[in-house]
Amino acid sequence: MNLFTIASLTVHLWLAELLDFALDEQALLALLSPDEVKRAMRFKLPLHSQRFIITRGLLRKTLSLYTGVAPDKIVFNYGEHGKPHLQANPYALQFNVSHSADIAIFALTTYQEIGVDIEKIEPHFREDVAKRFFSSQEYAQLMDLTGDARNKGFYQIWSRKEALIKAAGKGLFTLSSDFSINLSETKESVSLMYAEQQVNYYIENIYVPDGYQAAIATTEPINNISNYSAVFLP
Repeated sequence: MNLFTIASLTVHLWLAELLDFALDEQALLALLSPDEVKRAMRFKLPLHSQRFIITRGLLRKTLSLYTGVAPDKIVFNYGEHGKPHLQANPYALQFNVSHSADIAIFALTTYQEIGVDIEKIEPHFREDVAKRFFSSQEYAQLMDLTGDARNKGFYQIWSRKEALIKAAGKGLFTLSSDFSINLSETKESVSLMYAEQQVNYYIENIYVPDGYQAAIATTEPINNISNYSAVFLP
């Protein structure tokens, strides 16, 4: 088996349209660990359970391409806020996963932390969320926009902030007031302080299907992004 490799300062993105894999649900369920199966069964709605099963099964198949480990043999460790890492990781592979509605995305790189977030764009501006979780600078940027532009700007800020927080391994919006997103840029760098040490994050928008907004965040600037479709997973 020829393993996929990732060049330095490169990100591989795998996109999955979950409805394409509805008929594979039972086969993907068989790849999950017992704790993942328990998580899947805790969802109240069958659709949410199905989305989780397909996303985690495809994640395992994707990671198998890079590690050479069979999908059902991959073991995850979890950080304080639930961020998964590979237990055995000889290739210094780092990854993150996000899904929203019927789209999932897996982001992989090496030797640095990475976060990814995808959000389905809803038709109405969520001003209550913007007021509660966004900085005053971000809120002001949104108020300078109108209509669809304001709503899209909301999801640009949300996806970038969430990608950074996931790269940092923190809980949802834990650091949301510590930094501001600049809507005039498609990529930017943000500096945060941890225990009196400055950590830089590099955030950029990524291409996803219409109706969604997505971003990645890394601790080193990215030179190249390669895009793949999960329909080609073996």
